[in-house]
Parts: sequence; structure tokens; C-alpha cells
Amino acid sequence: MKIEFLTQDDSNYILPFFDEFVRHYGTEFRIQRVSCCRAMGKRPRAKLFRELLWLYGAYGFLHLATRSVFARLMAKLPAPDNGRAHSIAQLCRVHGIRYEEVKDPNSAGFLAGLKERAPDLIVSVACPYILKDAVLRSAPLGCINIHNAPLPKYKGMMPVFWQMYHGESKIGITIHYMAAKVDEGDAILQDELEIKAGESLDGLIRRSKRYGAHCMAKVLREVGSNKAQVVHLDQAESTYFTFPTREQIQTFRNRGFRAI
Repeated sequence: MKIEFLTQDDSNYILPFFDEFVRHYGTEFRIQRVSCCRAMGKRPRAKLFRELLWLYGAYGFLHLATRSVFARLMAKLPAPDNGRAHSIAQLCRVHGIRYEEVKDPNSAGFLAGLKERAPDLIVSVACPYILKDAVLRSAPLGCINIHNAPLPKYKGMMPVFWQMYHGESKIGITIHYMAAKVDEGDAILQDELEIKAGESLDGLIRRSKRYGAHCMAKVLREVGSNKAQVVHLDQAESTYFTFPTREQIQTFRNRGFRAI
């Protein structure tokens, strides 16, 4: 089964998934290519920075920025002896996986490349674009997505934030077939991960990404052996969330939660 991953260039929150997946399962599954979009896609940089500053505060924002800059610098060097990479591109180089930067996965050029590469399955890991029907239909086994929340209850952006905000004791992991509408399609796996006392949003996102890598491996085995058990999700019970407002972020802090 040839697998192509669609993701975004994010060393803080997406790299942990790929690091965990490739180190544990890189030889088990045939990863044909990792196609990587710009972090947050077309989202305006000024708006993104402003939102992150609201969420993490000045100190937290500086900490994340420093972490990102350090990762970018280290990613230009040969990988360390322990094999831990500082970017998705570096990780792919270390493990001999084809890596390509992609401007728009819905473009005619990308679709033509997909037809040529002919992956059996496309896997979205925080791909920052809504994939159009032509892409969703391009692989014979379909397209699947991992979402760090129970669906359809927590559709949309920042699902880990919203689960903490609403006082959940656990966060969900849903892996589902992708449909034309965001975070819809039948579920293949739904799992949970306990929120630790005093855990920050930053720490929980990173930990849940690593846990999600093991969930994904389980699903890929099931899909590859035609044993996947799908569950239809009742969209009448769905709720959709966007990036929190400043007032909601303040409420998050008032409830005793911290972003970093």
C-alpha cells in the first residue's frame, strides 16, 4: 500500500507526529512521499502572529518563536547521531523518504503529480487546505484525516484548546475518511487521551500528536488489510469552532489553564 502524506511545515506541533510515526513504523509502511504545505496555508501572517500573541502571551510567543528559529537553523545541519530531526524535511532526508514543498494541494499541477505517483491512500495530518473533490477521489483507498478531538462534537480549528476550555477530562482522537465538508466523513477510529493535571496546551498538543501517530499506524493496518470498521457520524450533533477570541482566551486563563 503506497501512502502519501499531506501536511504543513510546523516543527512545533506537526513534527512530533512524524517523528513518532517514522521512528516506530517507517519500515512497516511504504511512505511514497510527504507533501508539505506552508504552515497555516494562506492564513495572513500578520493575523496569525496577532492570534498567537493573544493565545500564548508575550513570553509564550517569544518561546515558540525561539523554538521555531532554533529548529530551522538546526534543520540545515546534518541530523544528529540520535536521529532526532528538527524539521519534517530533515526527518525525511534521514529516513530516505521523498519530501516536497507544495503551494496548493488543489492545484492542477499537484493533481497531475498525484495521478502520476498513484498513491493507494492519502493521509492528511493538519493539511491547512480544504481538499477538493478531485484530490479526495484521486487515491483508490481514499483520503483519511486525523483530528485531535471527538467528531462531530469538536469540528474546526484549535480542537485541543476547545476541549480544555470546556473542561473535558480527556481529549479525543478521530481518524476518519475525508468528505467535501471539513471534519466530516465516516470515522475509522475514535480514541481518547487523558489530560494531565496542570498540563499546558502546548504540552498536550505535542503529546497528543505523538499518541496520534500510533493510532494512525493501527488504522493503516486495518485499511491495508480491508478490515477497517467505519462508523457513520451524526452531523446533526456537530459543533464547529474557529480560532478563539481574546475574550475566550482570557476565560481560558481565568479557568486555570495555561497555553505554555
